[in-house]
Amino acid sequence: MIINNALVKLVLISLALWLSLTSVYADMLISPTRVMMDNENRSATLVLRNPSNGSRSYRLTWEDKRATESGGYSKIAEDEEWPSASDMVRLSPRQITVGPGENQTVRFSFRPPADLPSGEYRSHLLLQVIPDISEPTATLDSSSPDENVGIRVFMQMSFSIPVVVRNNTDAPQVSLEGVKAVPIKNGERLGLELVFKRVGRASSFGKVSVEMQRDNDSPVELIGEYGELSIYQEVDKRKITIPLRDTRIPEGAMVRVAYEGLNEYKGTLWAEKVFQTK
Repeated sequence: MIINNALVKLVLISLALWLSLTSVYADMLISPTRVMMDNENRSATLVLRNPSNGSRSYRLTWEDKRATESGGYSKIAEDEEWPSASDMVRLSPRQITVGPGENQTVRFSFRPPADLPSGEYRSHLLLQVIPDISEPTATLDSSSPDENVGIRVFMQMSFSIPVVVRNNTDAPQVSLEGVKAVPIKNGERLGLELVFKRVGRASSFGKVSVEMQRDNDSPVELIGEYGELSIYQEVDKRKITIPLRDTRIPEGAMVRVAYEGLNEYKGTLWAEKVFQTK
């Protein structure tokens, strides 16, 4: 029974971790979800609003991580050279408590050294929950058929956001290199697999939309969207799959895929492709 008990506990803990990851912003509203500064805009703010009934306390620290082609991250090795922003960005405060229904503001100041080479620099601000003085976001109680096995997990969530600074760096160029229809969700849905190529020393930020017009007399319909796509400067290519609203696209329909800028890049059309289905 020792093995079974340990297995039950492992499953329950894994479930709790999965639940916390899938609702990472469920109890904290954050704006913006990315901080951007340059020589003309050397200050920025981050606002956290707590809509829950319990207080949340966070310790603010920096971490550096590399983006991957598929959209995840990998850790930066200790001996690896990395264009980190942490040494040139001051933030205040370094620890915050956000009471129920309250807002708290974190302030950033970009202070580049005089000899800073041109380029883009990035670090991720980690808001790490302080368990001893934070109330749990949720409590998970479970037990197994064996009455001697039970577990209570108090879930508390940490999260991070990218902080990007630029020094005399032009916007990148982005092209849409590949578009392919693929089945998703065990063939129950249709998706578009897209491959973007980025050139330059800066990252691109924006959203991707997929529009369809069945024929010349039909309205343009939004059939798919990717809310926020970041192609960071260390990634030459970025691959995403967008679920589509329809299970199939009619023959002869016109389809437009567009990657358009957000926030400081609003109005920028990074990449576009229009094609007719066969």
